[in-house]
Order: sequence, then C-alpha cells, then structure tokens
Amino acid sequence: MTRPVSRPRGLSDTAALVRGAFIVVGVVVLTLLAWQLVSVALLFFGAILVAIMLRSVAALIERALPLSTRWSLVAACLLILALGVGVSVLLGAQLIGQMTTLVEEFPQQIDALGDRLGIVDLGSRLAEQAQSFASRGNVLQSVAGYTSGLLGVLTNIVLVLVGGVYLAARPDFYLKGCLRVFPASIRDNVASATENAGRALQLWLLGQLVSMLLIGLFTTAGLYFIGMPSAFVLGLIAGLAEFVPVVGPIVGAVPALVIALSQGGSAVFWVLGLYVVVQQVESNLIMPLVQRRTVHLPPVLALFALLPLAVLFGPVGVVLGTPLTVVFYVALKQLYLRDTLHQKTKVPGEETS
Repeated sequence: MTRPVSRPRGLSDTAALVRGAFIVVGVVVLTLLAWQLVSVALLFFGAILVAIMLRSVAALIERALPLSTRWSLVAACLLILALGVGVSVLLGAQLIGQMTTLVEEFPQQIDALGDRLGIVDLGSRLAEQAQSFASRGNVLQSVAGYTSGLLGVLTNIVLVLVGGVYLAARPDFYLKGCLRVFPASIRDNVASATENAGRALQLWLLGQLVSMLLIGLFTTAGLYFIGMPSAFVLGLIAGLAEFVPVVGPIVGAVPALVIALSQGGSAVFWVLGLYVVVQQVESNLIMPLVQRRTVHLPPVLALFALLPLAVLFGPVGVVLGTPLTVVFYVALKQLYLRDTLHQKTKVPGEETS
C-alpha cells in the first residue's frame, strides 16, 4: 500500500499566501471598479424614474382610449413632447427674457451682497464652488476629461431620457433579467419588493409633481404681486427645487432672497415672508392632501440619506437621492423587517386587498 505524497509545509503555506493575496487584490479591484461605476448606476436609476413616469402616463391613456400598451406608450411620449413644445411656444419668449436678465444681473447682485457682508469677490468664490460641485458624478467627464461641464450635463440628460424610453418599452424583460442574479430561494421576495418599490416610486413622483406645480404657481403669483423682477423664472426655480424635499425649498428661495437683498429696503422681508407662507401652505395643506394617495417619507430619513449622496456625486446625487431613499425604505421594510425578522409592518407601495 502506497502512502500519499505529502507536500512540504513551507510550500503549502506559500500557496495559501499567494491565493490570499490574489483574493485581496481581486476584492480591491472589484471595489474600485464598482466605485467608478456608481455614477453610471445613478444614471440608470434616473432612467428607471423616466420609465415609471412614461408608463404611468401610458396607463392613463390606455384607460381612456382603446390602444394597446405599446401604442399607449408612444402616445405618452408624443403627449409629453407636445406639452413641452406648447409651453415653450406660449411662455418661451418670456422665460428666455427673464432668464437672460437673471443670468446677467445675478453675479452683480451676488457681489453687491458680498460687499455688504464684507466678503471680497463673493461671486467668483461661489462660482468656483458651484463648478466643482457640478463636476461630480459626471459620467462623460469621467470618460473624456476634455468635455465641458455643460455638454456633460446635457449628455447625462439624454442618456437618462433615451434609457427611460427603452426601459418603459420592455420593463418585464429587463426586470426578469435583473432577477436572475438572485438565488432562487429569495427571487420571489425580491420580485415582490421590486414591484412594491416601483409602485412606491410612482406614487412619490405623483405627489412631488403635484407639489412642484402648486409651489411654482403660488410663488410666481406672490413674487409678481410683490413686484419682484423675473418672477416667472424665480417661481419656476422654486417649483423645480421642490423635487428635492427638505433641502430643495431652501435652495429654491436663495435666488429671490439675493435679488431682494440687493434691492434693499423691505423687499427681503416681503420675499422671505412669501416663501415662508408658501412652505407653510405646502406643509400643512397641500402635502397632507397629497400624501393620502402617495408615499410619505420621514423627513429626517430623507435629509440624512440625501447629504452623503450630494457630497459624493454632486447634482446627480441631489436629484436622485430622495427616490433612491424610497427604494431603500421599501427594501428595508419588506426584505429585512418583514421577510427576515418576521415583523408586521406596512410596506409603501404594497397593494392592499
């Protein structure tokens, strides 16, 4: 009977050390690669939001007209495009005029405010910080360093829109492909959580769009009544900023307050009072009515989930931080609290019989 050949202990230890080194290097490389692709994943999530919006509009059209799902999606795209063109034709000249005036005068008003506060060249300092912030999370600039910031932003927007159309055209196909990466034992739970997250995002988007529209209208009307210049553009900024809860309304009020401060007198108090009143109406009247049919996200959770993404990924993290939090909120409540800890909890977006 032959004895098995035993390897020298030193050789065995060396092989284990080499394997361990390769594993460590592989983990580091994969981590760095994943970090570099996070911005791409954020844009993909933006495309998902666009797809959800298109599918929601298509569902409304499908209920009203005898159209198939595919043609309802085509009609939804054409309807959104027609609304954009119509608004541009009706309000484009006024919007461009006020925007041009605001862009030309705003740096001077920033500098005037800096002189009052004793800060030299405040406009240039803020412009440098804004440019640095805007360059974060820019996929095109990561691939080609020579690309300008504006072109990178426009390219990101086009990628999100085109990707959203493709996702909206075949959502089941892409969903099934993504679910294949999960083990069969938890695939059904993940599929259920994904569907609930999709409905939660749909409801959250609906609530945000209603709130944005009303805030924009109220702010524009109030600024016009006060006599502020560029009231339409400032109201548009306030409405768009409402997309980011908690932080957005504060940021949206800054341009109007800066202009009011540069004018002097009591203008700043009128503008500040207007924004406070509008936010009180939004918090105590609009949102309670809207949240009866939409998703309510705890403000503290939204705030502290938004800040890290904003620091790491700039504008992309700011815009997508709250909807990402909605998805994580659903996954935490369903996959962890309910399916793992077996606690009874209500999952946002879940259909109730």
